[in-house]
Amino acid sequence: MTEKDDHTIADLIHDETFDMDPEEIRKIGYQMVDLLVEYFKDMRTSAILPNKTLQEMSKLIYEPLPQNEQTADKILDECKKKIMPEMIRIGHPRLLGWILSSGTPVGAFADGVASALNQNVSVSGAGMATAVELLVIDWIKEIIGYDPCAAGLLVSGGSLANLTALTVARNMKANFNVRHCGMKQDRLDKNMVLYVSKEVHVCVPKAANILGIGTDNIRYVNVDHNLRVDTEDLRKKIVEDQKNGLHPFCVVASAGTVNTGAIDPLESIADICKQYDLWFHVDAAYGGFAALSSRLKPLLNGIERADSIAIDPHKWLFIPYEAGCVLVKNSSYMKQTFAMGAEYIHANTSPISNEDVDFSDYGIQLSRNFRALKIWMSLKQYGVLKYGRLIDQNVHLIQYFAALINETTDFETLTDPCLSIICFRFFPTDLQKMYNDSSSIQKEMISEYLNVLNRDIIECMRRDGRILLSSTILGKRFVLRACVVNYRTTKKDIVMILEIVRELGSKSDKKLRKPF
Repeated sequence: MTEKDDHTIADLIHDETFDMDPEEIRKIGYQMVDLLVEYFKDMRTSAILPNKTLQEMSKLIYEPLPQNEQTADKILDECKKKIMPEMIRIGHPRLLGWILSSGTPVGAFADGVASALNQNVSVSGAGMATAVELLVIDWIKEIIGYDPCAAGLLVSGGSLANLTALTVARNMKANFNVRHCGMKQDRLDKNMVLYVSKEVHVCVPKAANILGIGTDNIRYVNVDHNLRVDTEDLRKKIVEDQKNGLHPFCVVASAGTVNTGAIDPLESIADICKQYDLWFHVDAAYGGFAALSSRLKPLLNGIERADSIAIDPHKWLFIPYEAGCVLVKNSSYMKQTFAMGAEYIHANTSPISNEDVDFSDYGIQLSRNFRALKIWMSLKQYGVLKYGRLIDQNVHLIQYFAALINETTDFETLTDPCLSIICFRFFPTDLQKMYNDSSSIQKEMISEYLNVLNRDIIECMRRDGRILLSSTILGKRFVLRACVVNYRTTKKDIVMILEIVRELGSKSDKKLRKPF
């Protein structure tokens, strides 16, 4: 390269930057805090769902790819007027749909701090972020009474936690080297077989599909009248597969199913896994933090015997999304499954010792954000005693909901409250009397109508905006489903929800009913 070329290249460099003046950053920070304060302040009085369609929202914010600079004031104002009003109000006290918890305010600010620190919690230079994550994982193990020597990893949520755990289970229980050979599930025998409840979360079959287990090699175990795993059916299926030359390798139990909150008989399943040398995994994404309540913790007896656990701080720890956790009892198994070296990963940015932890060796991700900070801050601000009281309060609220329903003549509970979930349906009083006095054919017609009626109630809720429940199907019955994982919900909210469901249900019934 000539001297002239060097001079030309130097002239092209203008030392442009994205850096901002500290006072400008402070000004934007104050404006953003004001936005968040207003958002939290208006949570209770805002509509839960936006009233625009996705197409309308896309049209609202559409613009060509920005070519030139805009001021932060202008951008924040646009966010305030166009984006924030159209958000679903997760954390609204009368949003009892799905399992959506109300994130802590300090968790929201922790996310901002974590983004500013911009740590990649896999590289050796991110020592403090790694130390905070290790501490948070230790706290989670202590909360549920798990082996303090177990390995763990923070992930996006239950789907990735279950996938990570089942990857370890597959590799450790395979009778061949999966890392070298890959999966061989096209044979007529020796296929690895996974056992799950008929109530299992959909992310588990999805994980089996990703891992090459194959959906044909999933056994759906029957459930009892409480929708918990039937252990006799589990044992029967394992024995039958062994006789047929197949390779049973793992049982997935649930500690809080998403449909009804059912907790499988963990001790009995652990005994079966020990007897037949199967990996015992517990999906405790929803119910695991019930262990914070001294009253509820006995329901989880046996979870400490699991080979691996998936648990979600962004559910019953009320942490803002995303915050999941996977634990594996044998601390060497995660590294045996995932560790894969590369010269460019380990930089000499901190003293290296055999005790250093590289979280990229424990799971799928190499690029990992600083999720632990919001969990650390929230647990420190509130403490486990207050968390336990709030979880008990959530459970008592759903029991109160069930008691109110049972006092009515126009509702019907379909399940007993379990953890903080209840399934029920609107069943007009006159229809109940008609049903009890009807022939089997008429009863079937009324049952079909009730499905249509309650489905319409859900649609009306979405348009109405004051409350929002979710739905599920139990047997052939379409039911309304309420789940309290919300520290803002009160007894008044529960009463109001029931009143509004009745109001919407009566209108739907008047609109839809025809003579039977």
